[in-house]
Parts: sequence; C-alpha cells; structure tokens
Amino acid sequence: MTDTAQFRDSVYQIRSTEGVRTIIPPMLVGELKGLPEDTLSAKTAVSEAMLSEYTHLSADAHSDILTFLLKTKATHNLQRMIPVLKEELQFILDTEFPTCEDWTPFKVQPFMVRAVSRLSGRAFVGSALSRSEEWMSVSVNFAITAFIAVTKLQFFPPWMRPAAQYLVPELKAIRRDLARAQAMLEPLIEERLESAGSLDPGRPDDFIQWFSDSLPEEEKRDYFIQAKMQLLLSASSIHTTSNLTTDCIYDLAVHQDMQEILREEAAEVFEDEESWGRKDSIAKLKKMDSFVKESQRLSGNVTSFIRKVMKPIDLSDGTHLPPGTSLLTPLAGISHDERYYPEPEVFDGLRFWKLRQQQQSPSPTRPSSPSRSPSSTPSKSSGASAPPPPPPPAAGKYQLTSIGDANQNFGLGKHACPGRFFAAQEIKLILAYLLLRYDLRLRDGEPRPRPVVFMMTKSPSQTAEVLFRRRQEVVV
Repeated sequence: MTDTAQFRDSVYQIRSTEGVRTIIPPMLVGELKGLPEDTLSAKTAVSEAMLSEYTHLSADAHSDILTFLLKTKATHNLQRMIPVLKEELQFILDTEFPTCEDWTPFKVQPFMVRAVSRLSGRAFVGSALSRSEEWMSVSVNFAITAFIAVTKLQFFPPWMRPAAQYLVPELKAIRRDLARAQAMLEPLIEERLESAGSLDPGRPDDFIQWFSDSLPEEEKRDYFIQAKMQLLLSASSIHTTSNLTTDCIYDLAVHQDMQEILREEAAEVFEDEESWGRKDSIAKLKKMDSFVKESQRLSGNVTSFIRKVMKPIDLSDGTHLPPGTSLLTPLAGISHDERYYPEPEVFDGLRFWKLRQQQQSPSPTRPSSPSRSPSSTPSKSSGASAPPPPPPPAAGKYQLTSIGDANQNFGLGKHACPGRFFAAQEIKLILAYLLLRYDLRLRDGEPRPRPVVFMMTKSPSQTAEVLFRRRQEVVV
C-alpha cells in the first residue's frame, strides 16, 4: 500500500480476504466524506469488517449515544481529568516500572497497554474497577480476542461462517469476557441507580454514569448492553492509544535530540504541582503535539476511511460507485507523499510545530499543507509537481487531533474518531511525565524496532526493549 505513486491520484482496486476494495485518493475523498449514512455507510463497513455478527464488535443501536458522549462529556471533562490521570500514572510507574537507577532495559509495549488501560479505566469506570486486575484483563483482552476471531473467520468463505464459528474458540472467549464484565459492572450500576435521586455532590462523573443517564428508563438495568459498551470503548481506545504512545517512545529513543527539546517544554509548562490542573497546560505542549503527530504519520495504519456504498455514487472524475462497493483510502501512501510532506521519509519531530509557527506568522513562501488535496482538478497523472497553493489553512490544521482529506489518521468526516481528544491528552501526559523523570535510548547500534504488519494493520513491536535511566533532577 505504500508503493502507490503510480496510482495516487486515481481510483483503483485491490483484493483482500473480504473481497475487492476500492481505493479512493485524497483528491476525491472530499466528495464522499459528507454523504449521509444511508448513502455511504461507515457503520455497515465497520460491522462487516469486524464480523460483528459473530464478534459483538458493534455498538448497534447505541452507537450514536457512544459517539455523542465521547464528543461531549469525555471531551468537556478533559481538563478536570488531567490531575486525576497524573495521579494514576504516578501510581502505575511506582508499582509497575523499574527504578532505573542505571540504564535498564524495559519492554515498552506491554507496559503501555497496561498503563493506558489504567488511565482510560479511571475515566471510564472509576478507580474501583480501573485498578482491578480482572477488569484490566477483560478490557485489554476483549479487542485482542476479537481480532484473532476475525482473522480466523476470514479464512472461511462467508457462506461457511455460520457453521465455522463453532471452530473458533475465541468467540466463546468473547462471550465469556462480556459475562465477566457484566458481573463486575452490575453491582456498581445498581448501587448508582438506587441513589439516583440523591443530590450528593460526590456523585460519580465517569462513563458508567454518563451512559446510564443517557439510556431510556427501560434500558437502565440492561447490564449486558452497558458491559458491551464499556468493552467496545476499551477496544477502540486502549490499543490504538498504547500503540501510538509506544511508537513515540521508540522515536524518542532514536531521536535523542528531541528528548531535551520536549523535556524543556514540559518543564516550562508543568513548573509546579498546580500547573498539572490548569486548564490550558496540555494545550501548551505544542512541540510535543507536533512530535506525536509526526510519529503517527510514519507509524500510522495502512488504510483509513472505511465505508460501504449503499446507494449509487458518481464522482467528478467519472468513477461510478455502485451499491455494495467497499471503500478505503491509502493512508500509508498519503503519509509518504512528498506533495504533502516534503522529505516524507525523514522524521522531523518539529515538522508540524514549524508549520503552525509559519501559519501564525505568514511568510511569502507557504509550506505544503497536509490538509489539502493534491489537485483542485481530478487527474490521472503520477507526476510529483506540486499544485497551485490554496488559501493557507488555520494553524490548528497542524494539530495532532486535526483531520482533513490528506490527514486521516483519526478518520474523516462525521465519523472521525470521537475519542481522539482524550487519546491525545493521555499520550502527551504520559510522554511529558516520562521525559521529566527519565532519559531513554536504544542499545548501541540498534535500529528503531520494526513494526508488525498484518494484512492492512500495523502495530509496534511487542518485544522490543528501550533503555531507561532515572534523571538526577526529577521535576515531577
């Protein structure tokens, strides 16, 4: 998928385990991203890709509630959560991280999965469950088990799957995890429902409460659906966030010059304990934001914008998309396209910070924008010449959480990842806290750990070690 130069402005097709996929270039995706769900469906595409009929990886009728709560409650409570998450992160490091008095090898990815599970759990289910090993096991393993189940089922043709499902033990494990989650959540939900009329100022303010409050009266004691929503929330947040954080650690270990740059920024922002609770503290980590976005650019997934055509669509280049067509965009190809990112193979941790600075102080020479399309007119050309520049975008276009036709790591349109703001806060909090405490590097002569690529997914190495050493002057 990364070797797409000859097709990058064209619609083309590839074969996958689930049939033919039609690849849409960024110059045309703008015509599709605003179409209604009954014309171009993200829900149907995701449900089919995840084989939700068997794996339960679908929010079904409650997907709109889930999205609404992530966009509103989770996002609006971000600043209030930061001191709580910092406290939880400190607990995790004190209990699960080595002392690192000297250079100490440590496997990053397994730790990050546990750390993000704890941090996300603190916001989603509260401290009582977030520190429970059983809850962590269920919330972490649900997505892994489901992914394995999907992979195994994909080896069978669709007509065989109703029978083949009984040959996939992971499907039984999914049902078992759902039952375990329900058993853990039921007493908490019941206790809260019993005190629902209370005016207690200490009333819980987490996802359990938000989701319960959003349900109609007849579903408030549907413990199964609430357990399922929590596990779906975990499945969509823990692994994507921990993977990106791990990639950032690998990149920091390789690009050691960035450690001091980001450490100085973090030390300036978090100058005292009170600063961890200030509303704009995380937002001030602009160089950190740029570094994470650059790491995501080079280590992000292979494809994006998964959609299923429900009604006929005609594109401006003459392409006709009949109902039933499965769409993707070539995310890896876009991320390595020099028309959006000059010297795309070079890791520049300050790439987006510099673009933001230039945008805030316009100069006669405008940088190439990663949020615009490569051409205002559809073209089959594979030439690398840059198109005429459009009006410059706002500096916010270069933030980690921004999305655009050529900036799709968090998706695109109304179905863009609603939890990306929370994830971005988590990642920057973890990185700032670690940098203020530790130096890190790879062993002498070691290259950056290679990612694991399987079909159309990419994830960081689970076994690679990074050397950590506690700093003499610890700010936090």
